[in-house]
Amino acid sequence: MSEESIITTEEMYDLLIGFASLSELNRKILLCLAHIYPRAVSGVQLTRLIGYSGKAKSLYRGVIQRLTEEQLILRDKLTSKLHSLRINHHHPIAKTLITITAKHGQKLREMYENLLRTDENG
Repeated sequence: MSEESIITTEEMYDLLIGFASLSELNRKILLCLAHIYPRAVSGVQLTRLIGYSGKAKSLYRGVIQRLTEEQLILRDKLTSKLHSLRINHHHPIAKTLITITAKHGQKLREMYENLLRTDENG
C-alpha cells in the first residue's frame, strides 16, 4: 500500500464532519464525482448519474455554485452554455473521499461508468 492511500484518523474525522454539514444532494454529487474521478461530466450527465429530478440549470444555480465556492468541485467553462464538473482533488476532504472510493468503491464506479457509456451512446 502506498503512502498516499493511507488515510489518517484526522482525515477521516474531517471527512465525516465535512459531510455532516452538507445536504443530501451535495453528498450525492461529491460521492458521484469522487467515484468517477478524474473524469469530468456535464451538468446534465451529473443529474442523470445522481437521479436528480430537476433540471441541470436549477442544479447550477444553487448546489453547484455552493460546492464551487467551497472549492469542493471544479467547474470548467467549455463554451458559454457547456460546463464540465469534477471533484477538486486538491481539497483535503475531496482528496480523502477520492482515496476511499478508489480503494473501496469499484462496484459503484462501474455502475456510474456504465451509466455514462449508456448516456454517450444514446
